[in-house]
Parts: sequence; structure tokens; C-alpha cells
Amino acid sequence: MPFEFAMPTPSQVTRKRKGGLSSFRLIRFAMPLALILFALLTPQVGHCTALADAKGSKASCIGIGPIVGKCIKIAEDAGLIKENEVGITGLTFGISGKDDGRVTQIVPGSAGAQSGLQVGDLIVAINGKPTKPTPGMIAVERTFGVRGEGIDLRVRRDSKELNFNIVRDPQTAPPGPQSGTILIYVHPMINSKGQFIPCMGAGPAGPLAIDICYKTFGKDGYVKVGELGTTGLQFDLDRADAAIVTSVNPDSASAKAGLRAGDEIVQVNQTPLGESVGGILPELLFGRAGDSYTLTVESGSSTRTVKLTLGKKQKE
Repeated sequence: MPFEFAMPTPSQVTRKRKGGLSSFRLIRFAMPLALILFALLTPQVGHCTALADAKGSKASCIGIGPIVGKCIKIAEDAGLIKENEVGITGLTFGISGKDDGRVTQIVPGSAGAQSGLQVGDLIVAINGKPTKPTPGMIAVERTFGVRGEGIDLRVRRDSKELNFNIVRDPQTAPPGPQSGTILIYVHPMINSKGQFIPCMGAGPAGPLAIDICYKTFGKDGYVKVGELGTTGLQFDLDRADAAIVTSVNPDSASAKAGLRAGDEIVQVNQTPLGESVGGILPELLFGRAGDSYTLTVESGSSTRTVKLTLGKKQKE
């Protein structure tokens, strides 16, 4: 994750030499980074707080008093949660075919079991928001990326399908997280939803820490704010059956290539616009233990509302 203030701790180095860092029971694992100011020299006074994000990646803020506290605050402001505060559902979801988005397993006694959910239930909305992304939402995510990179678009227009190659133009990112102190510098990354990862560092090893953060979260769809690009396309985010271009920025790469409002995006980089609902449900239900969600659930021909309150993670 985004936090490292110096070199890895001796224990991290030892584990790495033995064949890699230990694994974690997470949806997706990202290398834990460290926020270290003086802890390397005085480990007895250092503090370590692990945090997690909605994708299951893990990070550690390691340091002394006010510094590690500042690291935690920046991380929490960006949406991360202390690992020991992350809530669990006890639910497993299908990710393909007819089971996509359906509950396939429930841990006895878990939050999911106490809510009254049953195997086979299909979660169609969370707090009134549909769980299934529209084609326009998927198109936004798929066309997002770094300036100067090309993407291939397959477009349907007047019953004909056309191919375009678009090179993203530069785009100015919105303001990202800041540290508010000269001891910590933050180089944020941003994703297609406008969410930030605050890559942080301090001292001589700070640039290395930030570079590791860039490489880790670049794989998860984040880009450096200074490298943000745009196709110049806007999409209808509400339409459920197609990704329709609503407008094209004048003088953008897309406008110059001949794309028009009304075009339907069929594929991005040879991939049709589809996404597993079950695959993103754990991210949509990410929160602290005690957080509650109102679920709209379909079971057979009936629809009901279920309140799910996240449970505490059991100590291992």
C-alpha cells in the first residue's frame, strides 16, 4: 500500500530473502509497505498499524507517535480502514453464469447468517444503489488510463461496427490528498472513480517507497495524478443496455478520430463490456465492523429487504 518512510525493516528483509513476504487471507494481496522514520534505528519505540482497502490490499504505518498517527489519518481519509476494524460478512458469492452475484455459502453464526440471507439469494442493490454496473460505467473504467497510451475501441453506429484507435490526451486531475506537514510528502494516484491512493514517503528512502506504491497500485487501475489521461468521451451512466457516448470533447483525440455522440462502445481493447457482480460485491460491502447496509435481495420470484451489519473479524 502507499506508506513507506524508509527502508524495509530487518524482518521484512529476512522474509524476502527466504522467498518472499508471507501471504494474507485477502481478496487480493498487495505488498505491505512500511512507514518508517526512526523505527529502523529505535524499533523499541516504533508503532505499527496495519490498514486495508476495499480491494483487500494491505499496508502498514510504522513509525513513532505523531508521524505514524499522521500516516494513519491520511490513509483513513482516503478510505482505508485499520485492519482490526474491518468488518466481515461471512458470505461467499458466485462470480459467473447464473450464480453471478448470488450467495453461494454462508458461515454459520456470521453477520450474513444473522441477517437472514440464504444460499441462492441474489443481491441486486446495496443502500438503494444497483450492484450491477451499467455498460457506461464499465466503459468509463475501461477507457481510463495514462496519457499518451493508445486504446482500441469497437463502435456500433447505424448498425455498422467501426474500429478506432485513440491515444489519450493529458488531463488535469482534481486535488488529491496532502500531508499538511513538511515531514511527509504525498504523491497521489487516482482511479476511474476519482478515488485516491496517497503514496507517501519521507527521508532518503521516500522515493523508493513511493515507486513501490506506484507499481503496486498501477496493477489495480490507479495512475499517477501527473500522468492522468482522457479520451474526451462522456457516457450515459444510467442506460442499462448499452454504453452510449453522450458527448465528445472538442479537439480531443476522440473527436479528431471521428467518434460522435450517439456512438455505442461495444469493446475496449478487444474485450466486451461486462463485469462480474459477485466479483465486486466484497468491495461494495467493505466497511468497519458495526457498519450496516440495506440490501435488496431477490429470491425466486420474490424481492425483500435485508439489513446486514458487518461483524468483527475473529482473532487468529
